Amino acid sequence: MKERTQSVEAVNPIKVFDRDKWRCQLCNRKTPKAKRGSYDDDAPELDHIVPLSKGGAHSYLNTQCACRACNSKKSDRPLGQMLLIG
Repeated sequence: MKERTQSVEAVNPIKVFDRDKWRCQLCNRKTPKAKRGSYDDDAPELDHIVPLSKGGAHSYLNTQCACRACNSKKSDRPLGQMLLIG
């Protein structure tokens, strides 16, 4: 059995979306607040830059805003830019 060693931080998705100005960090598409939780391609979703399945942390540093379309295409591949949050 594989033991998970990545860290877990309480991450508020709205704070991540605000930080990223409600834009997909992969394609720069606007992700309207009103579409949160919908199945629309431009709905905002919390994306793990390095996927949890690949050892990425559930943290502000490893999360970004992604549109539903990009997040679906990305799947469990590490794509995007690590942000340095002060």
